[in-house]
Amino acid sequence: MKKLTITELGFSDSRLLPDLLGDAIIARGGVYIFKPGEIAHPEPRHVHDTAEVFILVQGCGVLPIDGVEYPVRTGDVFIVEAGEDHHLRSSIED
Repeated sequence: MKKLTITELGFSDSRLLPDLLGDAIIARGGVYIFKPGEIAHPEPRHVHDTAEVFILVQGCGVLPIDGVEYPVRTGDVFIVEAGEDHHLRSSIED
């Protein structure tokens, strides 16, 4: 797991985070909106075989990664490495 803020995002003409993600191709993605207290991936274990990037554009919450809870808030950027168990949980508060 790596944590950055939105102001630390490096970019090239065609990619965000080229130093961290290299030539990795983003195969899918989207914008997800969570209700207060909602959790992504409610199953006990959730992993991918590629890295996943979370960019928090609004709100706050917790991002448990391999059993460690990381607080997240607007402007944070997390890169969850392949194989890391992760679940994003929005805060009850705004």
